[in-house]
Amino acid sequence: MHIIYVWVKNIVCFYILLTVVLHLLPKEGYQKYVRFFSGMLLMILIITPVLSLLGKEDVLLKRIDQAGFFQELDNLKLDTEHLEQTQKRAYLKEYERAIGTDISRIAEGKQLNPCWTEVHLSDTYQVESIAMEVSFEKEEGLSVQKASFGDDSKEYPEVYNLKQELMDFYQLEEGQISITVRDG
Repeated sequence: MHIIYVWVKNIVCFYILLTVVLHLLPKEGYQKYVRFFSGMLLMILIITPVLSLLGKEDVLLKRIDQAGFFQELDNLKLDTEHLEQTQKRAYLKEYERAIGTDISRIAEGKQLNPCWTEVHLSDTYQVESIAMEVSFEKEEGLSVQKASFGDDSKEYPEVYNLKQELMDFYQLEEGQISITVRDG
């Protein structure tokens, strides 16, 4: 009789606790999740005494522990994948910044003043595109000449040489590199 009394007491306490939790929830959207979880707990609460009378309580507890272990393992895998993706994105950004710095130094070596440089890498760390803006440091008596190339566009020879060097070094096509010149 004592076993039944404890069993009923546990169920009543569970319902009181569930009612309090449901009333404290800020949104009704969370209630369906709490009800689902509490339904599973109620099933375990009801089945446990029956299984203990049949001597099968240990089997249920082992299954619950096993399911909890595999759930934690799945959560760990998801967390590890998320950390790896976050770390990879951080590496990509850092490599893009480093390559941009190198490109800016190359431009400075060609007497160009880089205003900004933007590099995009693929997931395999290959340079996909380069965009930059440069200006010329104007000195007294220095005139910047424009040269015309086959596509009827006006480009500066220094910029054209920089673009060719970047295309050769990073093995890119002409359309993957964009260099604009800031006037003034």
